[in-house]
Formats: sequence, structure tokens, C-alpha cells
Amino acid sequence: MHYLNGFVPDVECKECDGNGFVMKRQPRLGRGLYEVDCEACCGHGWRPMNDEEQSDAAEAAYERFCEDFYGGSSPVTLDEQHRAAWLQKREARK
Repeated sequence: MHYLNGFVPDVECKECDGNGFVMKRQPRLGRGLYEVDCEACCGHGWRPMNDEEQSDAAEAAYERFCEDFYGGSSPVTLDEQHRAAWLQKREARK
């Protein structure tokens, strides 16, 4: 299953730097370099993310979320919160 119900986010093509073309020699056209459509992105400049890039992007997004929301630490489970509250209450009664 792809990201967001079948929608696959695009990334800028690294082979053509997002231009959609690469400069190549074309002997049949004569001397010099010519703009040829990039084969990796079919001349669009953007290509769909592969599965590895999607998982890396999801992991990075989760880390940014934890950094912003939890101040850099990972989320605390309900059991951990309950135990911490119980220990604090126990220490307060001593």
C-alpha cells in the first residue's frame, strides 16, 4: 500500500537535477551536446519515491514530530506514565 491511499509523493530527479533533460552527445544529429529527455523521470524532472525513500521519509517525519512535540524524547506509553505517577505519589507519602 502506498503513502496516503495510493498517492506516492514525488522527489526531484537526481540524474537531471529537476530539469527533465540531460546533455548528451547525439552523433546522428551532428557534433556537440543536445538536450535529451531524462530516462529516469521521463522528462518531467520529478519521479515517484521508491519504498526505501518512503520509509526513510516517514522515519524522519516521526523523529521531527517527537523532537517538536516531546522535546526530543520518544513518546511515553500510558503504562510508563502510570508507573511514574505512582512512584511520585509514593515518594510524596514518605
